[in-house]
Amino acid sequence: MLQSASLMMIMITKTRAAQQQLNTAIRLFFENRDHLSSYALAAASREVTEGMIKRWLGDLNQRKLVRVGDSLEVPLSYSEMLDLFIKPGCHKKALEFFNEWQNFLKHADRDPNAEIEPPTTKVLALVIIFAIKNYVLLTEHWTTEMATFFAWFAVAEPQLANLAPGDVITEVIAEMRSNILFHPYDRNTLEAIYTAMTDV
Repeated sequence: MLQSASLMMIMITKTRAAQQQLNTAIRLFFENRDHLSSYALAAASREVTEGMIKRWLGDLNQRKLVRVGDSLEVPLSYSEMLDLFIKPGCHKKALEFFNEWQNFLKHADRDPNAEIEPPTTKVLALVIIFAIKNYVLLTEHWTTEMATFFAWFAVAEPQLANLAPGDVITEVIAEMRSNILFHPYDRNTLEAIYTAMTDV
């Protein structure tokens, strides 16, 4: 009986795990609580999808070539892929933040008494946006949480968001911009977005 029940369980893929971790991280971000857990979940999602992208880089490039039909529009390396959502030159500093915090949250064998300052909301936002970038590159799919977050990020950090003309998410960004009544990082703004997202 137990054996047949276990066979009916739905297996979780790496992509599905990354999606669930990231969606939860985004909800925690907009709920404006437990930023540490949000950071850990987003970083874990980013790390898993980053490994998959590096392993399947050739397939991902080929898939984009078929879609756009121009080899000059196809990124040839992982670092070039980073520029799809973040403006060129901005990702190096963000990756430094990722590594410092990710190592602190994952390891304690060398420094069990270590301390670190909590991540700022902006640093957390960068971790989440990189995780979204990876997930969308892999799946060509946006969840409601990811589309909402990227639209908010494009309004909050327009100098960092890399938007192509005719981007499919442009309408979502325009709607987000018109609905934000306070500063994008204001608690009221974040809570309003969380409420709207959970009502969907």
